[in-house]
Amino acid sequence: MKNNNNKSSKAMQELLKAASKQLGTTPDALKSQLSQGNYQSAMSSMSKEDAAKLQAALSDKQMCQRVLNSPQAQAIYKKLSGGK
Repeated sequence: MKNNNNKSSKAMQELLKAASKQLGTTPDALKSQLSQGNYQSAMSSMSKEDAAKLQAALSDKQMCQRVLNSPQAQAIYKKLSGGK
């Protein structure tokens, strides 16, 4: 089980690293913003086109459900919520 947690943790770190690079921030700052529910701050550093795409995706209930049910999203949620 610990090995699975390490994989999830590493995947989340890589995801945060990649996303923060695209957004022009640090992984720690992005993690903090997202864990506080501050999505507007993250979106403000995106291009208008990318922010519009993300907003459209967030507005599509079925798409959000598919993303949230993915193993990657579940691992990120568990890590951000302090779950194991």
